[in-house]
Amino acid sequence: MSGEQGMGSVEMADLPEIEVDSKPELLVLVAENDVPIGWAIVLPEGDFWLIRKSTRSLAHGSSLATLTTFWATVLRCDVGRPRLAEPPSAGVRD
Repeated sequence: MSGEQGMGSVEMADLPEIEVDSKPELLVLVAENDVPIGWAIVLPEGDFWLIRKSTRSLAHGSSLATLTTFWATVLRCDVGRPRLAEPPSAGVRD
């Protein structure tokens, strides 16, 4: 039996808001085909946690420079701020 079986569903909107002085930034790592290969959470103090999708692994780093130079080179990816894709316009066909 999985540890998650029997647990109720929780949505982000169900969680309470908690007041903080600052919040982390979310970055996305993309390969040549613009498919996300991972995410980085940059903490207010400057260090980051890198989450790789393919290996489901975490790595910790001490600076944004380390993420955008060393890790970007090792993973052969670009690092940037995520932006939601705009949905196609209704009624417009290619």
